[in-house]
Amino acid sequence: MERQEQLQLMAKEQLVINNKGFSIVEVVLAAGLFGLIITALVSILVYGEESSVLAGQRARATFLAEEGLEAVRNIRDENFSNLTDGNYGLQISSNRWGFSGTSDVKDVFTRQINISTIDSNRKAITSTVNWQQNPQRVGSVVLTTRLTYWRKPAATTCASYCISLVGHFYIDGTCRRNNSDCNFHWERRETGGNVYCTVNPNKTCCCH
Repeated sequence: MERQEQLQLMAKEQLVINNKGFSIVEVVLAAGLFGLIITALVSILVYGEESSVLAGQRARATFLAEEGLEAVRNIRDENFSNLTDGNYGLQISSNRWGFSGTSDVKDVFTRQINISTIDSNRKAITSTVNWQQNPQRVGSVVLTTRLTYWRKPAATTCASYCISLVGHFYIDGTCRRNNSDCNFHWERRETGGNVYCTVNPNKTCCCH
């Protein structure tokens, strides 16, 4: 009887020890799971905040690029000859847009306008905005459009034809006999205006 009681007491002690062992394992597992959950939540919050910042930066960059195209339209409307090929920045002076340098900076954004010639009546405009998203990555937004010389005067004479030629900066034109006659008067022959010279022998349009 005494032996049996001793065995029962030993079994109870072993059960207590086993219960303590299971409690420690459960605590470790619970702590690990909790840590994983916290890490996942923090990662989601950080990633979400970063994504929100990047989306805001891209929206601002897109606005600046669109503003750049609109500014060039305004400059074109003043005088199409203002659109000379090259890279430019933008500035506002006396409430009017104008070109300044090769780029302009707005906060963390750098904007550059590129102008290139398609033909005598059209220009290709590219507005590019760059910014540093993070130490390893540069963000960029590029918008393009084409602008035409919509205010170009209709040519009705040799003189008006010469004045209408974009990029030549002629101030007048005269119908003369031939190319040598143009050179003699320090002028340049522009054959496209010959259709406005119909009086013999002056059938050559000379621009100056």
